Amino acid sequence: MNINLENEIFELDELHILDPEKLNFSLEESGFLTLDDGEQVYSKVNLTRLLPFKTKTEYISVSYEDDEEQFHEIGVIRDINELQGEQFEIADNFLKFKYYMPEITRIYSIRDNMRGYIFVKVDTNAGKKTLCIRDWYSNFKLISPTELYVVDADGNKYTCPDIRSLDKKSKNNIDMFV
Repeated sequence: MNINLENEIFELDELHILDPEKLNFSLEESGFLTLDDGEQVYSKVNLTRLLPFKTKTEYISVSYEDDEEQFHEIGVIRDINELQGEQFEIADNFLKFKYYMPEITRIYSIRDNMRGYIFVKVDTNAGKKTLCIRDWYSNFKLISPTELYVVDADGNKYTCPDIRSLDKKSKNNIDMFV
């Protein structure tokens, strides 16, 4: 089957910037967010950082899934710092929970089991851990010249914001992998 995409036309949705003064988030007992934007009330609202490694508060997508589990974006908040008082706290706490990543503070050892997994013994700000990392090339990487990003085999995410701040032994342990 030969597919010709030269004549294919793609339509882009417009970026809808939300007015922070019109947004009223509430945290339900279930842990879900509800949003009243003055025109409609949305249940089970999700907030997503569009630039998760660059900024924590800017360009936050606000979306929900309908009853048929279809994704709908309500719009984007340019900066949640523009939300009023409690509204900022609700949005910020939701994002901190969603994007929780313990910080790696020390790397004791890295062991490759030669079957596609590496085991990394670390200290984090959440305690000592042994991370099992599948496909280390994709899940143990520098996302900037100094920031290490790690995803373990269970999907848990970890970060080391500045590998230069690690002790000498930790740096030696990761030299071969970054």
